[in-house]
Amino acid sequence: MARLFRLKRFAFGLTPVLMLLAAPSISWAASAPTSGFGAWLASFNVGSGALVINPIVILIQWANFLILLIVLNKILIKPLLGHMESRDAQITGDLETAERDRSEAAGYISQYEDALAEIQRENTEALIALQQEMTEATRNRLDEIRERTGREIEETRQSIAAQAKQAASELESNAGRLASEIAARLAGRSIA
Repeated sequence: MARLFRLKRFAFGLTPVLMLLAAPSISWAASAPTSGFGAWLASFNVGSGALVINPIVILIQWANFLILLIVLNKILIKPLLGHMESRDAQITGDLETAERDRSEAAGYISQYEDALAEIQRENTEALIALQQEMTEATRNRLDEIRERTGREIEETRQSIAAQAKQAASELESNAGRLASEIAARLAGRSIA
Protein backbone atom coordinates (compact mmCIF):
# COMPACT_ATOMS: atom_id res chain seq x y z
CA MET A 1 0.00 0.00 0.00
CA ALA A 2 2.87 2.35 0.81
CA ARG A 3 4.35 1.65 -2.62
CA LEU A 4 1.07 2.58 -4.27
CA PHE A 5 0.98 5.87 -2.34
CA ARG A 6 4.59 6.65 -3.33
CA LEU A 7 3.84 5.84 -6.97
CA LYS A 8 0.80 8.17 -7.01
CA ARG A 9 2.78 10.94 -5.34
CA PHE A 10 5.56 10.50 -7.90
CA ALA A 11 3.11 10.51 -10.82
CA PHE A 12 1.29 13.63 -9.60
CA GLY A 13 4.61 15.36 -8.93
CA LEU A 14 5.89 14.47 -12.41
CA THR A 15 2.77 15.53 -14.27
CA PRO A 16 3.08 19.33 -13.71
CA VAL A 17 6.71 19.20 -14.79
CA LEU A 18 5.70 17.42 -18.00
CA MET A 19 2.90 19.94 -18.50
CA LEU A 20 5.29 22.85 -18.23
CA LEU A 21 7.64 21.24 -20.73
CA ALA A 22 4.87 20.28 -23.14
CA ALA A 23 2.73 23.43 -22.81
CA PRO A 24 3.45 26.46 -24.95
CA SER A 25 5.31 29.26 -23.30
CA ILE A 26 3.08 31.56 -21.25
CA SER A 27 5.23 34.50 -22.09
CA TRP A 28 3.58 34.87 -25.52
CA ALA A 29 0.43 36.06 -23.73
CA ALA A 30 2.31 39.09 -22.40
CA SER A 31 3.31 40.26 -25.85
CA ALA A 32 0.34 41.88 -27.49
CA PRO A 33 -0.19 40.53 -30.99
CA THR A 34 -2.10 42.82 -33.30
CA SER A 35 -4.44 40.41 -35.04
CA GLY A 36 -5.90 36.91 -34.98
CA PHE A 37 -6.22 34.50 -32.14
CA GLY A 38 -3.27 36.05 -30.27
CA ALA A 39 -4.96 39.51 -30.31
CA TRP A 40 -8.23 38.00 -29.11
CA LEU A 41 -6.39 36.14 -26.36
CA ALA A 42 -4.40 39.21 -25.36
CA SER A 43 -7.67 41.14 -24.91
CA PHE A 44 -8.29 39.08 -21.71
CA ASN A 45 -4.97 40.02 -20.12
CA VAL A 46 -5.18 41.34 -16.59
CA GLY A 47 -2.24 43.30 -15.31
CA SER A 48 0.74 44.78 -17.07
CA GLY A 49 4.46 44.25 -17.38
CA ALA A 50 5.92 40.99 -16.14
CA LEU A 51 2.77 40.06 -14.17
CA VAL A 52 0.25 39.53 -16.90
CA ILE A 53 -2.49 37.05 -16.01
CA ASN A 54 -4.74 35.72 -18.73
CA PRO A 55 -7.72 33.68 -17.49
CA ILE A 56 -8.20 31.99 -20.86
CA VAL A 57 -4.59 30.77 -20.88
CA ILE A 58 -5.07 29.50 -17.31
CA LEU A 59 -8.21 27.60 -18.40
CA ILE A 60 -6.39 26.19 -21.43
CA GLN A 61 -3.50 25.13 -19.18
CA TRP A 62 -5.95 23.46 -16.76
CA ALA A 63 -7.63 21.68 -19.68
CA ASN A 64 -4.20 20.55 -20.92
CA PHE A 65 -3.36 19.38 -17.42
CA LEU A 66 -6.61 17.41 -17.07
CA ILE A 67 -6.21 15.87 -20.51
CA LEU A 68 -2.64 14.92 -19.69
CA LEU A 69 -3.75 13.43 -16.36
CA ILE A 70 -6.44 11.37 -18.08
CA VAL A 71 -4.02 10.18 -20.76
CA LEU A 72 -1.27 9.40 -18.22
CA ASN A 73 -3.77 7.60 -16.03
CA LYS A 74 -4.94 5.49 -18.95
CA ILE A 75 -1.53 4.85 -20.50
CA LEU A 76 0.90 4.87 -17.57
CA ILE A 77 -0.57 4.88 -14.09
CA LYS A 78 -3.25 2.15 -14.36
CA PRO A 79 -1.00 -0.37 -16.15
CA LEU A 80 1.83 0.40 -13.74
CA LEU A 81 -0.43 -0.02 -10.72
CA GLY A 82 -1.85 -3.24 -12.19
CA HIS A 83 1.67 -4.53 -12.75
CA MET A 84 2.67 -3.58 -9.22
CA GLU A 85 -0.42 -5.24 -7.73
CA SER A 86 0.23 -8.43 -9.71
CA ARG A 87 3.85 -8.31 -8.60
CA ASP A 88 2.79 -7.84 -4.97
CA ALA A 89 0.37 -10.77 -5.34
CA GLN A 90 3.17 -12.88 -6.85
CA ILE A 91 5.55 -11.93 -4.04
CA THR A 92 2.89 -12.74 -1.44
CA GLY A 93 2.26 -16.08 -3.16
CA ASP A 94 5.99 -16.78 -3.29
CA LEU A 95 6.31 -15.95 0.41
CA GLU A 96 3.41 -18.26 1.25
CA THR A 97 4.94 -21.00 -0.90
CA ALA A 98 8.32 -20.48 0.78
CA GLU A 99 6.71 -20.67 4.22
CA ARG A 100 4.80 -23.80 3.23
CA ASP A 101 8.01 -25.34 1.83
CA ARG A 102 9.88 -24.35 5.00
CA SER A 103 7.27 -26.02 7.22
CA GLU A 104 7.25 -29.07 4.92
CA ALA A 105 11.05 -29.24 5.13
CA ALA A 106 10.82 -28.95 8.92
CA GLY A 107 8.39 -31.88 8.85
CA TYR A 108 10.78 -33.92 6.73
CA ILE A 109 13.65 -33.06 9.08
CA SER A 110 11.50 -34.12 12.04
CA GLN A 111 10.62 -37.40 10.29
CA TYR A 112 14.30 -37.96 9.45
CA GLU A 113 15.36 -37.33 13.05
CA ASP A 114 12.61 -39.65 14.34
CA ALA A 115 13.64 -42.36 11.88
CA LEU A 116 17.28 -41.88 12.83
CA ALA A 117 16.44 -42.13 16.53
CA GLU A 118 14.40 -45.30 15.83
CA ILE A 119 17.29 -46.84 13.89
CA GLN A 120 19.73 -45.94 16.67
CA ARG A 121 17.37 -47.47 19.25
CA GLU A 122 17.02 -50.65 17.16
CA ASN A 123 20.80 -50.84 16.73
CA THR A 124 21.31 -50.42 20.47
CA GLU A 125 18.75 -53.14 21.21
CA ALA A 126 20.36 -55.44 18.63
CA LEU A 127 23.80 -54.77 20.12
CA ILE A 128 22.56 -55.52 23.64
CA ALA A 129 20.84 -58.70 22.40
CA LEU A 130 24.03 -59.72 20.58
CA GLN A 131 26.11 -59.09 23.69
CA GLN A 132 23.68 -61.13 25.78
CA GLU A 133 23.69 -63.86 23.14
CA MET A 134 27.48 -63.80 23.04
CA THR A 135 27.62 -63.92 26.83
CA GLU A 136 25.14 -66.77 26.91
CA ALA A 137 26.96 -68.57 24.08
CA THR A 138 30.27 -68.06 25.88
CA ARG A 139 28.73 -69.32 29.13
CA ASN A 140 27.25 -72.32 27.30
CA ARG A 141 30.57 -73.00 25.63
CA LEU A 142 32.42 -72.76 28.94
CA ASP A 143 29.89 -75.10 30.57
CA GLU A 144 30.28 -77.50 27.66
CA ILE A 145 34.10 -77.36 27.94
CA ARG A 146 33.92 -77.90 31.72
CA GLU A 147 31.59 -80.85 31.27
CA ARG A 148 33.77 -82.37 28.54
CA THR A 149 36.99 -81.87 30.50
CA GLY A 150 35.25 -83.28 33.61
CA ARG A 151 34.25 -86.36 31.59
CA GLU A 152 37.74 -86.66 30.12
CA ILE A 153 39.29 -86.33 33.59
CA GLU A 154 36.87 -88.94 34.95
CA GLU A 155 37.57 -91.24 32.00
CA THR A 156 41.30 -90.73 32.52
CA ARG A 157 40.95 -91.47 36.25
CA GLN A 158 38.95 -94.58 35.47
CA SER A 159 41.50 -95.59 32.88
CA ILE A 160 44.34 -94.97 35.33
CA ALA A 161 42.46 -96.87 38.05
CA ALA A 162 41.85 -99.75 35.65
CA GLN A 163 45.48 -99.75 34.58
CA ALA A 164 46.53 -99.58 38.26
CA LYS A 165 44.24 -102.51 39.05
CA GLN A 166 45.61 -104.46 36.12
CA ALA A 167 49.15 -103.56 37.15
CA ALA A 168 48.35 -104.57 40.73
CA SER A 169 46.84 -107.89 39.59
CA GLU A 170 49.82 -108.45 37.31
CA LEU A 171 52.12 -107.59 40.21
CA GLU A 172 50.22 -109.97 42.48
CA SER A 173 50.42 -112.73 39.93
CA ASN A 174 54.04 -111.92 39.27
CA ALA A 175 54.81 -111.32 42.95
CA GLY A 176 54.90 -115.02 43.76
CA ARG A 177 57.04 -115.79 40.81
CA LEU A 178 59.30 -112.80 41.48
CA ALA A 179 59.61 -113.72 45.15
CA SER A 180 60.68 -117.26 44.27
CA GLU A 181 63.11 -115.88 41.69
CA ILE A 182 64.55 -113.42 44.21
CA ALA A 183 64.80 -116.12 46.88
CA ALA A 184 66.41 -118.48 44.42
CA ARG A 185 68.95 -115.94 43.48
CA LEU A 186 69.64 -115.20 47.07
CA ALA A 187 69.86 -118.83 48.04
CA GLY A 188 71.23 -119.84 44.78
CA ARG A 189 68.71 -122.53 44.20
CA SER A 190 65.11 -122.98 43.19
CA ILE A 191 62.32 -123.05 45.76
CA ALA A 192 59.08 -124.65 44.87
